[in-house]
Amino acid sequence: MQEGPIIIGRVTRCSTLGFVGAVRLPEPDLPSFGAFCKAEAQHGHSQVIGLIYDISIEDDEFARQMAATEGLSPEQLSDHQFNRQVPVEFSALAIGYQRDSQFHYNLPPQPPLTLAPIRALTTAERLAFTQRLDFLPLILSSPNVPVDDLLTAALRQAAQDRSGLERRRFLLEAGRECARLLDRDLTRLHVVIRGLVE
Repeated sequence: MQEGPIIIGRVTRCSTLGFVGAVRLPEPDLPSFGAFCKAEAQHGHSQVIGLIYDISIEDDEFARQMAATEGLSPEQLSDHQFNRQVPVEFSALAIGYQRDSQFHYNLPPQPPLTLAPIRALTTAERLAFTQRLDFLPLILSSPNVPVDDLLTAALRQAAQDRSGLERRRFLLEAGRECARLLDRDLTRLHVVIRGLVE
């Protein structure tokens, strides 16, 4: 069975550095930290590739009312936490873009448009994009982002898409590239390498 692109949200704010998406999803389908995604840009002529680095559940008036209620039953909690759809906002860092079936490992020429669909990358797309590790400098140079955690989460996810020797080869290559990029910051390098092998 072919894995299809899953819409995980729609763009609410954007720039060439990244985008923010919002969606109402049940809890198991929430986007996850370090997940690869893409958002349509340039009227569908390109797709901005992003890494999700921040997920927040937006203010919910009903949840506030319930939190102030004493003696909530297990049924009420379960209904709110698992059955109700929750408003979710997530931020993604731009780490490249795709145009004419080619991946480019730099910032996109234009950001996605507001309300453009945001889709999770399929396994095949993640494998194709992570064949090259040229997206790592964009992650490492990002301000106001949990860079080390995001880097290890993305590389671990990319490794999980591979099997056996291919996974080991990918992690070794990723470790070498991180060592090259972080050769002046051995403390950070140690944190990243430890995150990859755990």
